[in-house]
Amino acid sequence: MKKDHIRDYATEAFLYYAFMGKPHKEDLEKKYYQEALDSYQRRQQVGGTGISKPTEQAVMYAEGVLRQKQAELWDILAVEKTIVQLHPLERQAVEIVYFSHAQSDIKKGDIQDRVNKASIKIPAGTATVYRYLKKARDLFAYERGLRK
Repeated sequence: MKKDHIRDYATEAFLYYAFMGKPHKEDLEKKYYQEALDSYQRRQQVGGTGISKPTEQAVMYAEGVLRQKQAELWDILAVEKTIVQLHPLERQAVEIVYFSHAQSDIKKGDIQDRVNKASIKIPAGTATVYRYLKKARDLFAYERGLRK
């Protein structure tokens, strides 16, 4: 059997997406941009930098923050695109396995337990649920531009 090199990365991206509350990339981008502007303004009120154009500097700072978060934003966008492309049963499997209990850490056996729950809820065999998850990870890898 061929090794699934992107499994852990894709799984973490799905879990992170759920942990963040299933945001849209554009909304998250705006949030980070605004937070960066607010942070910059708070720093200016405390000490100031002596720069003549603080608004231009604030925008540059916010754009720098967005550049630092670019990989995270690309992951969110890839998850969004993946979810849209999935068949409803596949989407349901992803939601049950990756999106449930997103606030808690994954422990050994958690994925298997969630797959078992999904196989009962959907209904589908566990092998089918695993195929659904593999398809979702493969789509994510394609959308994210990851090498398989």
